[in-house]
Amino acid sequence: MKIWRGTGIAAILTACFALLMVCSCDQTVQPQYSQVLTLRGSPYERGLQHGKALSGRIRSLYSTLMTNSLMPYLNREQTDVASVLVRYSAVSKEGKESYFQTWQKDCQSTCTLNCTEKCGFSYLIMLESAINLKRFIPQPYLDEMQGIADGADLPFEKILILNTFFDTLLSFRSITYYIRQVQAPTLEGIHFEGVETDGQDNDGDGQTDEAGESDLTPFEPMPHATLAEVPTNARLVFLLHDIKLGIGTDKGDEPGVDPNTVRIRHNDTQYSYPLDKGTIEIQAVDEDPEALRVIFAPPGGFEPAAVSSIVVQAGDFNKIVNPPPEHARFMRDERVVFSTVGYGIPREQIPNEGLRDPNTQPPSIAFAARGSATADGQPLLAHHYALLDSNTSHKHAVTFVHVPDQGFPFVTLGYAGLIWGFSGMNAEGLAWSFTNSDTLNNPMVKSFVDDLFDASLISSGVPIGIIGRDLMQNRQNVGEAVDILRQVRATFGWNVLVADAQGEQAAVELDSNIKQVDRSGAFVIGPDTTDAGNLDASGNPLASVNGDDLRIASHYVKNLNDLQTQVMIFDLRPQRYWTSFYYRSLRAHSILGGQILEKYGKLGAAGAIEVLRDPDLVDSRDSMMAAVYLPKSLQLQYAMGQVPATSGDFVTMDLVEAFKTTGGE
Repeated sequence: MKIWRGTGIAAILTACFALLMVCSCDQTVQPQYSQVLTLRGSPYERGLQHGKALSGRIRSLYSTLMTNSLMPYLNREQTDVASVLVRYSAVSKEGKESYFQTWQKDCQSTCTLNCTEKCGFSYLIMLESAINLKRFIPQPYLDEMQGIADGADLPFEKILILNTFFDTLLSFRSITYYIRQVQAPTLEGIHFEGVETDGQDNDGDGQTDEAGESDLTPFEPMPHATLAEVPTNARLVFLLHDIKLGIGTDKGDEPGVDPNTVRIRHNDTQYSYPLDKGTIEIQAVDEDPEALRVIFAPPGGFEPAAVSSIVVQAGDFNKIVNPPPEHARFMRDERVVFSTVGYGIPREQIPNEGLRDPNTQPPSIAFAARGSATADGQPLLAHHYALLDSNTSHKHAVTFVHVPDQGFPFVTLGYAGLIWGFSGMNAEGLAWSFTNSDTLNNPMVKSFVDDLFDASLISSGVPIGIIGRDLMQNRQNVGEAVDILRQVRATFGWNVLVADAQGEQAAVELDSNIKQVDRSGAFVIGPDTTDAGNLDASGNPLASVNGDDLRIASHYVKNLNDLQTQVMIFDLRPQRYWTSFYYRSLRAHSILGGQILEKYGKLGAAGAIEVLRDPDLVDSRDSMMAAVYLPKSLQLQYAMGQVPATSGDFVTMDLVEAFKTTGGE
C-alpha cells in the first residue's frame, strides 16, 4: 500500500487546484453547487481542513435541511407516535408527565439559544440516537467530526447529529409509516372470477382449474405476476378491510372502508367510485362490517395476450385534521399484475413492473458490470441515489478526496459537514455504493418489542456511512468488504453493492437481525447464475441478467422475510407488505435489468450514464447524486449539484492523478 504525504498549506491549495484541472475536456467546471475538496493527514487534521473550508456550507446545510425541513417533519409525527408510545406524549395522563414533557421542561430551563428547536420532539429523537450511535463509531471518525466542529466553529453535538441523522431518520420513518398503515385499510385478498373454470394453469403449479386457483387470500405482494393466462372477461374481486385499534389516533372514528374513496387504476386508466359505478361495484360483507368487497371489470374486458397492471387504493372513515385539510387514512397503493390468455409466459417470468405513474418516483439504484457485459471487459459500478434533496442537499454537494495518514486514499461523494458519502472508491480500486431498504428489523422496533408502549426511539449499530468509510479506507477488495458486511451490526435496512479492480462484485442486503435468529443480518448475492444461492425459488437470477452483472434497488430480493413476528395486537410483517418503496422499487429493478440486457457487451462509462439517465430510473424531485466508477483505471464520472443530478454533465476525475497531486508518491 502507498501513502502519499505532503507538507504545508501551499501543498493543500496546490492539490485542490490540480484536482480541478483533471476533469474532462467536456466539463472542466464544477456544477454551480458542487465542489471538490482534498483532505490529508490524521483524522482530526482532515476534519479541521473540512470544517474551515466549508464552514458556511455546513451551517447552511444544517439550517436548511435539519432545522427548516426534517425537524418540522418529525415534529408533525409526534401525535401518531405518542398515541402508541406514551413516552413521547406532550399531554399529561392521569396527572403524570411523560418522559418527553419532563425532558422538555428541563431543556427549556437551561436553554439560551434556538430553544424551540433544541427542546422539541424531533431534536430529542435526533440527539438521543446520535449519542447512542456514537458508541458504535470508531474513535478516528469521532476525531474527524471534532475537527469539523472546531474548523467550522460549531458545537460537536451538531456535527454528530448531522452525521447520524440519516440512520435515525430512516428507522424513525419506517415506524411512523407502519403506525399509520396498521390503522389504514388493507387488501386482504383477491378473487379472479372465471379463472376456476378456464382450463388454464394460471398459477404455474402444473394443474388446471384446481380448488383455490382463483383465490389469493391472504393477499401476497409479489415481485412477479400474480396469475397468468387469465380470461379477458374475468372480474376481479378485492376484499378490503379496516380496523380500529384500542390505541392510536383513530380510536374515536368509525371503522370500515369508505366506498367513496375507492380508486382502481387499470394500466393507464383511472377509475373511481361512485363516478365509475358499474365498472366498479361495491358490496358490503355481512359477516364483517369493517370489510368491503370491491368488484372490478374494465369496459370491454381485458386486452387479450397482454399484461395488465391493476393499482388499488382506498381510505377509511377517519376525519384526521392534523395536518390539514381533513382527510381519511389511505392504504398503500397495492399493485397486482397478471397476463391474459394467449400471452404464453409463466407468471414467474412476468415482472411486477407496472406502468409509469406521474405521482410516484423511482428509488435509488446501483449496478455493476464486468467481463462479457462491458465493451472492454473492464469492471464498472454505477450508482444513483435519490431520497431527500428537499431543494437543499444538492446545493451542498462535495466530492471529497481523502489522503489519510493511515489507510488507503479514497474519494467519496457527499455533502458539507458529513464525514461519509453515498458512494466511493479507494486507491486499490474497491468501489462501493448503497441504497436504503425499508425494514422493521431495526433497533427502534426492537425497543418496542422489548419495552412495548414505554419504548424509546433510539437507533443503535454502525451508521451506514461509517461502514462505507471503513470499506474505503481499510479494505482492498470485494472479499474483504463482504467479510466486514457479514459481521457489522447495521442500524437499518440497506442494500450494498461492491465491485473491485479484479472484476469481483457482490450485493449484500443488510438488516439488524433484532431477534438474533440463526442467521446474520447480511444476505450476499453474487452474479453467478449457476449458483443456487443467487437464484429465487423459481430458479430465476435474483440480481443478475447474464452472469457478469449485478443490480440493486430499494427492496430486498433475497432477504424476503426480514421480520415477521407478533407483538400484542401488532403484526410486524416483512418489508414487501407495508413499505411505500416496494412497488416502485420492483419497477425500477425490472427496468434496470432490461437496460443492462439491452446494452450487454457494450457497457462502459458512457453506456452506464445512459442507463442512469433513463427517465424511468430518475427521481425528478429528490435525485441527489449519480456516479460511474471504473475500478481498473481508477476513473470516476459523477453528476451532482443539480436536481435531478443526472440532468447535468458528468464530471470526469482521474483518481490516479488526483491521489498523486495530493503530495506525490
